[in-house]
Formats: sequence, C-alpha cells, structure tokens
Amino acid sequence: MLEELKLADIAVIGRSDDSEPDCSAEMIKDIIQSGFQALGHGERFTGKPGTLIFERNNRIVKIHAGVNLAEPQARQRGDFSRKNERKLGIYHPSKTWFVAKYRNRCWIGNITKTLHPLHMSLLQADSSSALKLLDQYFSIYIRFMKEHERVLDPGLSNFGADENGHVFYLDDDIYGWDGFSGLSQAIGVWFRQFVGFPETFFSALGASLGKWLRSYYPDSEWLDIIAEQVRGVFTANEEQSTRRIHFLAGFAQATRAQPAGEQETHPVYVIPAEAPHLLDKGKGLVGIIADIHANLPALEKTLEELQRRSVSSVLVLGDLVGYGPHPSECIELLRTGDFHIIRGNHDHATAIGKAGQGFSSVSSWVIDWTVSRLSQAERQWLGGLPLYLDGEGWLAVHGAPQDPTFMNGYVYRMTYEDNIKNMRERGIRYCFHGHTHIAGVYYARKTLTGHSVSSRYSLASVDQGLVCPGSVGQPRGGQTGLEFAILDTETFGIEFINLDYDVSKVIEDMNREGFPAQLGSRLLQGR
Repeated sequence: MLEELKLADIAVIGRSDDSEPDCSAEMIKDIIQSGFQALGHGERFTGKPGTLIFERNNRIVKIHAGVNLAEPQARQRGDFSRKNERKLGIYHPSKTWFVAKYRNRCWIGNITKTLHPLHMSLLQADSSSALKLLDQYFSIYIRFMKEHERVLDPGLSNFGADENGHVFYLDDDIYGWDGFSGLSQAIGVWFRQFVGFPETFFSALGASLGKWLRSYYPDSEWLDIIAEQVRGVFTANEEQSTRRIHFLAGFAQATRAQPAGEQETHPVYVIPAEAPHLLDKGKGLVGIIADIHANLPALEKTLEELQRRSVSSVLVLGDLVGYGPHPSECIELLRTGDFHIIRGNHDHATAIGKAGQGFSSVSSWVIDWTVSRLSQAERQWLGGLPLYLDGEGWLAVHGAPQDPTFMNGYVYRMTYEDNIKNMRERGIRYCFHGHTHIAGVYYARKTLTGHSVSSRYSLASVDQGLVCPGSVGQPRGGQTGLEFAILDTETFGIEFINLDYDVSKVIEDMNREGFPAQLGSRLLQGR
C-alpha cells in the first residue's frame, strides 16, 4: 500500500476555507515518501484501521487507505468534504483535500499544518494552560451540538492545538446525537487521567463546561442531565471521586450564575435527595404516587388513604403540575410534608417557563397558564427537584431507565424489553416510574417477560420489574378515579389502588379558568 502511494499522482482539490492552497502536489508526495506514523491508543497519533498518517516539515498528511474509489467519485467526495467543513467551522483553515491516484485506484486524503493532540499537550501543560485549551474544547463541542444536532468524537486525541494555542477538531468524521453521554463519559476518563492537577482545576473545569452549556442551552434540562450523567460515571478510588465532587461544584455554580439585576429563572442543579434506604427490607409500607397534575381533590384523597393505611414513606415520581387547575395548592401540600419527590417533564417545563418539544398544544397551553399562576419561589422549587432517586438495586425516575433525560422516555409494550436490558446491565432490579399514567408491572423472570395489570403483584418473584403506579390526577388505563400503589418492603408485594373522588370539582375549576374541554373529558373517561 505504501509503495503504491509513493508512486501515486496527487491532485489537489482545495482548502476548506476556499482560499488558495499553500501546499502543492510535490509537497504532499514528499511527505508521503517519509513513511507513515505508527498509530496506537494513547500515542501521539490515533486513528481508525485503514487510516495512514504522515508527518514532515510541520505538516500532517492523512489518507483514508481503506476507501478505494474511482477517480470521479474520489474527487466528488473530496470536494464535498471540503465544502462541508467550511460550513462547520471546526477545522484548521489550512486543511486541504486531495486525491491520490495510482493506476485505476484512487484514495482521498487531506493535509494540514501540524496540530498537537490535546491528549498529549495536556500532559505537558500547567493547570492554567490546560484550562485554556479545555475551555476552547468545550466551546467547539457544545456550539457544534447546538447548531448541528450532531456530535464530535469527544476523545482528546481528536482535538489539536496550533502553535498559538488555538484548538481545532482533527477527526474527519461527525457522529449522531447522543444526548451528551459521550462527553460525560469522556469527562469521567479525565477524573482518572488528570492526576497532576489540583482540586481547584476540576472546579474551574466544571465551571467552564457550565458556562458554555448555559450559553447555548440556557432554558434546558441538559444542565441537570449532564450533571447527573457526570455524577454517575465510574471512579475507581476516593481521589477520583473527590475530583468529580469539585467538578460538579464548579458546574453547579456556573449554571446558577445570573447576570446582575435579573431574577433566577433556570432550574438549579441539586444533588439528588438522599433516599438510599427508602426501600430497604422491613422499612414498612411505602406509598408510590405519580402524575398528580395539579389535581388537588385527587391528591388530598390519596394522602388521606395513605395515612389511613399507616404508610410510613411516600415516593412521588414527578409531574406535580400540568393538565390540572391546582398547581400552587398541590405544591404547597407536597413541599411541606415528608415526601421523596423527583421532577417530571411538566414540572421542568414549568420551572423554565416554557414547554419544549414533545408537548401537545393543549399541554403547552396549560404550562403557560401554570407559569402565570405560580410564584418564582414555587417554580424554583420545582426546578430544584432531583431527576432521579436510587438505592441498592432500585431506581426511581419519571420517564424510563434507559432515557438519558430521565423524564421524557416512555415505558410501554414496544420499549419495556430494552429498558429491562438496560436495568440488567446496570444491576437495577426494580425501577419505579411514572409518565405513562397506566398502572402495572413489566417484568422479567429468567427467560420470561410480560406485563401484569393485576391489583396485587409480588415483585419478589421477578429478576427485573418496571413498576408504574398509574396516575393520581389523570389516569389513562381506562379506569376513572385516582390511582397509586403501596409497596410492602417486608414481602415486596405491591398493591395497585383505584379510588373515586370528586371529579366534578376539578372540572368545575377547569371550566372557570378556561381550560380546553378535552382535559375534563379525560377525567371522566380515564383515558
């Protein structure tokens, strides 16, 4: 292969910035003659199989040797890459594409000025210089995600700095949107790799990420989601865990920052409320409620029944507001009691003041109405609710365990097996969730999977169980009234409960406030 490239004819296509190329075919051939560089994980040069890299006289040549094209297709692909990269604005302006032709075989390649990969540069940099490089890294990565809804490879070897300390992307490939999971995992690697930096470095690093996220995603759940993702990355020892703590502290401070004179309107990231022992064996009866949706009569009846049955703790799976006419009253009732509460998507939309994608016109109308009725303190309280709670072998989310946003994914017939697989891989036996408004248990027992809608079910008999208690304020399983569940932590038997309440009072209040008529109809139909 190398001998063929040494004999190949080089045809320069052009620079990514459309200016006149500052390299010639002869220069490219001369660099190829020097022999390719060895690639290896953690080495100066990394790359996919089939990639050849050459370096000489402060220039890097990269050839995609695994892609063999006819000459017209090779020129077309090289020109497309050049024009596309001009739009992306993440590459060094000197990057120039070319075609190497040997007999009837053609390869595409590019040449650029030598850039020093960050994974090597950071090993030699002091903390101040390293922060400047990584601040640019965050800027490039997050801006690109926001503008293109795609992602760059977050590995530091895919970014390089020039002699002036300016950072550019090195990889020729772009990848599909991943919900920031790749970036969060990369940051987790840094906690293990950056052994020579002080704790203040990690605080500043978290603040840098928070700054750029807030710049490009100001009214978004991603601020919280990324913090949760980073909180969940693997750390091997206490020292690495300490770096993560400092990183999250800096991140939280940056995402809370608000320009002088402005009121805080964004949800504040909080470390999830401690509830690791909530479902421990022998802890008594635990009430599990979800999707209250600002329905005060239903909530009051639910809490009365829980008290009558001597339930010791209550787990609230989100969506306190939305759809219903009593948001402030429900918030007041729950935030003054001893409840373990997580945030739902309607809670989050209310906290940030707008409904995002996935909200219908009706639900968006109610979000706007709710925002106008709540105080700033009430909205901030909603925004400060954790996205999940967990303990040994269990997880509580509003949405679904495999959903990186924690609050938007659904568990239903088409998704439950994937969610069970996710739980198995993470060592989670039970996941308690809301969002679907349909009571029941999706389960896995050895090779058997299925769905139970029985009023009583033994969770002790399953390997994995996805448990939805139904909805207090707007059931959709075909039964009217209100729904919730009670878990016996001694036997791990769960009871699903349906009770009547005064629906007419809720509909009357909806009508007085001008709510869409279909919301009242849903309460009468249970769908």
